[in-house]
Amino acid sequence: MPFEKPEFQPRTIPKDEFFAKAEALTEEELMQLGLGKKEKKSSQGVGPLLEASFRNPESGQEQAIEINLEEKIVEFRKFYKDKFNLEINEAEIRNIWVNNHAEIKSEIEKYGYDSILIVPENLPGEAEVNRKAIETIDEGAGKGKVAATKYWAEQQSIVSVKENKYKIILTHSAQNLADQPLLKVTKGKNIMTLTGLNPDEVATRITGNQELSVNLEVDVNGQKIEIKAEGLSLEEYEIFQRTYFEKTGKHLDEIGWTWLLKSCSGSRVVLASWSPGVRQLNVSAYDPGNAAVDLGLRLSRSFSN
Repeated sequence: MPFEKPEFQPRTIPKDEFFAKAEALTEEELMQLGLGKKEKKSSQGVGPLLEASFRNPESGQEQAIEINLEEKIVEFRKFYKDKFNLEINEAEIRNIWVNNHAEIKSEIEKYGYDSILIVPENLPGEAEVNRKAIETIDEGAGKGKVAATKYWAEQQSIVSVKENKYKIILTHSAQNLADQPLLKVTKGKNIMTLTGLNPDEVATRITGNQELSVNLEVDVNGQKIEIKAEGLSLEEYEIFQRTYFEKTGKHLDEIGWTWLLKSCSGSRVVLASWSPGVRQLNVSAYDPGNAAVDLGLRLSRSFSN
């Protein structure tokens, strides 16, 4: 009697079982199977890639935002090593990301932050940051290095809020404030309006070297939006300026000025802009009551352990 070959019956693997088996494979095995690389996740199930969506209140359009922490770590590892000969604590940065992941995503969805800064606990003082991050910028194409920073406020008088800890700072990649709706609506507003504090409260915070936090309600196309955020220090802004240039070949705030709420000069609050004509960073300080039409605020939100 001839042998009859049994009919092959494929077994359907339940979805949960499939992913459990895939998780046990090495990256090399996954690549051989055409499944790509594994995304490394923390014990809390948080991976390096954060995906979020922001609804632009001006246009009504949804903006997809992706931030990959590991790519940012690579970028800032090289930046701090090259510019300051600093090694960054990558484990601490990843811990901040994991511990604050849900709130980071929530802030991105509310305010449209689409980029991050990584700031180490041992960041040098402003004079060194400026010398190594700003005045070494080379624009190439026959232009060469930029001009020395113009300090309209005495450089030695500038004091920033001290925060000796690692930080992940959410920011906007918009070149100028007018390019992002929630930055644009901060233009023409003084410190009291931006913070919701009265003049005496602002003066007390400046004297005590305390942060001036943003607490503001704005109207965008008839939509009331409450903004609770932070500003940047001059040192953080200079880091942002340099990393932005290295990515884009352009400079932040070539049109208009931004308040830097974490830096003050005497009783005044620091502000900055870039002058493309003379190719230099401008740093000044205004009384808190100043509400110039070309002066606004780069919103930010920092996270640390």
